[in-house]
Amino acid sequence: MRGWGLGAVLFAMLASAACQSSRPESASGSSGAVLTAVEQGGELIVGDGRSELRFSREGWSSQWRDARGTLLRDAEARGADSSANPDYERFNDKQDGIDQAYPGLPELSYRPLSYLTAAGWQRVTGLDRWRLAGDVLEIEARTTDGAGASLRYRFATDGALELRFRPHAPAVQAVSTAWDSPESQHYYGGGQRFSSFDLRGSSLPLWISHGPRSNRATSTNEIAASFFWCPCGWGAWSPSDARGEINFAESAERDDALRIAQETDTLELVLYRGRPRDILGAHTARAGRPRWTPPSWMWRPMVWQDSDTTTDTVRRLVNGMRERDIPLGAVWLDNPWDAGKASFDFDPERFEDPDALIREVRDQGVRFMVWLSPFVTGDYEILARGKGWVVEGSRPDGNDATYYPARGIDPHLDFTHPDAVAWWQDGLRRLIRRGIDGVKVDRGEEDLSEGAAWHNGLPNRINHNAYVDRYHRAIFEAFQAERPGGDFAIFARGGWNGSGRWAGHWAADNGSFFGELGLTQALRSLLSLSVSGFPYNGSDIGGYAGLRQDMGESAAGFPLLTPGESLYIRWTQLGAFSPVMQTPVPPWWVSERSVQVYRRYAVLHDRLVPYIDAAARLAVTEGVPIVRPMPYEYPEEPLALQADDQYLFGPDLLVAPVTTLLEGGLPAGLRMVFIPPGRWVNFWTGAVQEGPRRIPVLAPLDQVPLFVREGARLPPGVSAAELPE
Repeated sequence: MRGWGLGAVLFAMLASAACQSSRPESASGSSGAVLTAVEQGGELIVGDGRSELRFSREGWSSQWRDARGTLLRDAEARGADSSANPDYERFNDKQDGIDQAYPGLPELSYRPLSYLTAAGWQRVTGLDRWRLAGDVLEIEARTTDGAGASLRYRFATDGALELRFRPHAPAVQAVSTAWDSPESQHYYGGGQRFSSFDLRGSSLPLWISHGPRSNRATSTNEIAASFFWCPCGWGAWSPSDARGEINFAESAERDDALRIAQETDTLELVLYRGRPRDILGAHTARAGRPRWTPPSWMWRPMVWQDSDTTTDTVRRLVNGMRERDIPLGAVWLDNPWDAGKASFDFDPERFEDPDALIREVRDQGVRFMVWLSPFVTGDYEILARGKGWVVEGSRPDGNDATYYPARGIDPHLDFTHPDAVAWWQDGLRRLIRRGIDGVKVDRGEEDLSEGAAWHNGLPNRINHNAYVDRYHRAIFEAFQAERPGGDFAIFARGGWNGSGRWAGHWAADNGSFFGELGLTQALRSLLSLSVSGFPYNGSDIGGYAGLRQDMGESAAGFPLLTPGESLYIRWTQLGAFSPVMQTPVPPWWVSERSVQVYRRYAVLHDRLVPYIDAAARLAVTEGVPIVRPMPYEYPEEPLALQADDQYLFGPDLLVAPVTTLLEGGLPAGLRMVFIPPGRWVNFWTGAVQEGPRRIPVLAPLDQVPLFVREGARLPPGVSAAELPE
């Protein structure tokens, strides 16, 4: 064994104990175990009794192991130290200063512990010297450019391994590392993933955007998280806000390796181990769980209407639900409802007496919510600009496009400026005191370009992702100050690491279609958000982008308009088994049959509120999501890994939504369903199935494949026989 010139194993162990006793405890705590180290067979082995690191003494390679075997090992070298980035070739297509999707860097490296300087990609080549200090292993490493690098590994209380890699070279532009990725490994998380729930074979831009194809595939990238996990027993998180990417064994690069790269000078990672439940629990304890237990009404069915919101339209929505015996928990007022962005007041031409309307709605047992954005306009923009509270310097030519293709925006309030935040929160608090129960939080994902000037002085590549979190936090703090008991609801479109602390989320602007451009996207959003630390989520029943949404009540009676009856009914089923059930399309805009089916599922969801409440409390205390996909709940079951389009809703309801045109567009479809271990009762027929196995299930249009764990105790009225026809 070798330390900073110290050679005895015993001495290092004693030194570790001495250092540990005086070392301040970090947020995740000290492991409480003395690290041991030994050199044998050309390896340095360091562990805490639960897991261990192994390093080669010559060259550089490392692996992380526990009692089950190797969890993680460095990727093997293949070819040159760097190569052209194929994603950069595809997506480096700036229009008005904006890329369609973050393209990554022109050159990439799959060598472990690499960094980019003006001279190109450099890497760690070997271990120079090391020492133990409490629960920390410190290493000084050799590098290809001779500058060297420091590594710090910490064995934390929660079983995680914290890694900090800091090259000593000046002007480091980016850092990267890569691990071996056997074909058997699959990965989940990453925030909101529309194109695939299983991340293997894809790349994840760590750069949120509402732009089309900004996820480098078929959709947008509003909610990203630099966190993922593998059912095989490990996961990883980068706490940095820096722009970057994670490549999950994508065949265009390397199908046998996983790579993470970020545009910053230090790589910080948290490596987790255990079952998915352990990993997500440990991760949310660090990144943050919801800071409030929502009121029960947040789980009740909700309705909203886009664009033409007025006093009359709000009344028609609320009264229309009541007249049809459909339960309703809240109504949202979407954009435009206000007298100007940051006015926090109602447009008098649309709402002649908004306070009376709020009272009228709330007197019917329905909560009242409004739309928010981070923009400032009119007199509020003039005031904010005069005080330096607006993000400045978008582009030299004054172009304010933020998405590809070009799309203009209103000016952004600078949430890195404390005075701007305080002013904005004051306005929101006035609105809350008028009786507003919650907000639908839009936007915040706009790319303000490299030239954007922020109050905190950090570059846009660092501030961009974090902006949406600052925005959501300001809203949460305003509500918490006015309603410390937690009687409020916040739903957001965008998100980043830790945003689940401040808000629930919805699945952005899905099209009113079956399959990849609509309903299947919404299902993937539900699953991926739930296992990424965003437990409160749902989607727009019927989709956001459809003809009925644009035409409103005048669309009723036209069967060919989107969303059509079959799509609306199938989406209603997904919405009923999502934590948040809400729609921009009241069912009477679609058809009478849609009204009947929507009422049945809205009643079912409403009766499940105590069940959802209990699951939500578990998300707050333990990080267990309300929606639990099969790979999360049954990681050892091969059939479960194949069934990544179904989930447990809470602990006892097995849901297999029908989302494709082939299955869902017919009067009855056939759906393959994985029955987990144990005995499960068909909710509609009472037939009992025993798992684990896959079975075909007939799915009539008005029935979602649904099974109840035998012996489960559900709230009163939750049975097929007790639901309205």
